Amino acid sequence: MRFQLVVLKPFAGYRRGDLITDGTIIERILAGPQASFVVRIMAKGG
Repeated sequence: MRFQLVVLKPFAGYRRGDLITDGTIIERILAGPQASFVVRIMAKGG
C-alpha cells in the first residue's frame, strides 16, 4: 500500500495542506521529530 503525507503544521518550508509524495522524504519525516506534523493518506490508485 502506498501513501502520501499531508502537512498539518508548517515545518521546513512546507505549508499546511502541502502534499508530500516522495518516498524518501516521507520515510525521513516519519522517522524524525516532524512525524506529528503530518497525516498519512492513501495515494491515488494505490
